[in-house]
Amino acid sequence: MHTLFKLPFMFLVVGGCIGLLLRWHFVSPLPWLNYSYLLHGHSHIMFLGWIFNLLLTAYLLNYSLWQKNRYRVLFWLIQGLLAGMLISFPMQGYSVISICLSVLHTFCIWLFTIWFFKDVPHGWSSHSIWCARVSLLLFALASFGPFLLGVLKANGLGNSPLYYNVVYYYLHFQYNGVFIFGALSLWFKWIESKQVNLDSARSYRSYVLLLVSIFPSYFLSVLWSKPPIIFNVIGLAGASIQIVAFICFVRLLWRVDVKATKYARMLMHLAIASFGLKCILQLVSAHPVVAQMALEVRPFLIAYLHLVVVGAVSLFLLAWCIEIKILTLHSPLAVLLVVTGFFGTELLMIFSGVTAINGSALLIFLFSCLLLAGCVIFAFRVLIPSVHQ
Repeated sequence: MHTLFKLPFMFLVVGGCIGLLLRWHFVSPLPWLNYSYLLHGHSHIMFLGWIFNLLLTAYLLNYSLWQKNRYRVLFWLIQGLLAGMLISFPMQGYSVISICLSVLHTFCIWLFTIWFFKDVPHGWSSHSIWCARVSLLLFALASFGPFLLGVLKANGLGNSPLYYNVVYYYLHFQYNGVFIFGALSLWFKWIESKQVNLDSARSYRSYVLLLVSIFPSYFLSVLWSKPPIIFNVIGLAGASIQIVAFICFVRLLWRVDVKATKYARMLMHLAIASFGLKCILQLVSAHPVVAQMALEVRPFLIAYLHLVVVGAVSLFLLAWCIEIKILTLHSPLAVLLVVTGFFGTELLMIFSGVTAINGSALLIFLFSCLLLAGCVIFAFRVLIPSVHQ
């Protein structure tokens, strides 16, 4: 069963290579490269092929669903659709083929969600299943965004503020909802496997508050269009609730005595710190001046997205894979490369957004190389576990 995790790691490396090529394009522009097409390919593969694919595989493993034939058929169908998107998006962007593949992928996840609710009982009495169910429901909610984009385009609203707000709607519910609750599901399942007693009330309070915060905090994503000030107030309320949820979760962690390997512990601590920083940034972004700055300075936006997707989510997933023995590390090389590459690119993007730095594009590319190199080592340890680093 653990061999199934090879697929998300393969998509991680391929998606990372696409991202590295995008970085090189800023150093030395490639005339043949269609940046928007490749960007769509990178985001879809990292979102769906790496993060959500690993969550999906983990759900199959954690709840013994792979034993049922229909799940196996659906899983391989999803992998085929992801492979098709990997080819179609970089070549054609949002074309007929890539849109059809995306729609079919969404339908497959909807079907998986229905089966999951049916075949995994007592979901609301288990912290891990509760979070898994919420992540799947939020995926279904987020998926209405792409369908609405087609309607807007058909009505000549392809470049309207509403169109871009729908794009941000999809992104918001994916990386603030689906990914975070998926990661929480894996964390709670890992804690449960250790037979550690959790403060049930505190656990419930932390993730319910987090769930509540997702909806009003979406209003922070539309501040770029300068809506009425009430949008800032609602967004601020959502960000404040999220801060409270994070504090509740940290207090829960203080009371949990779980021994983890040193590499996994380091990655988990960095993931938690990244999530905390993300909560603070969302709170600050409710201010109109900061919201406008985030709109006008693109490196800030990219740094924020990477903080969540790479820092808060991917670092945790790598830690989880280490803890449940999907991969085994014999040296800190992969961890050091990933952490150095991540922090290096984040800091350089922030500084380049504040002031001009000579050679910043090249430096970001070089640190991105370190990040990808670490991911390659992680993938290598999963694909060929018998070979030492």
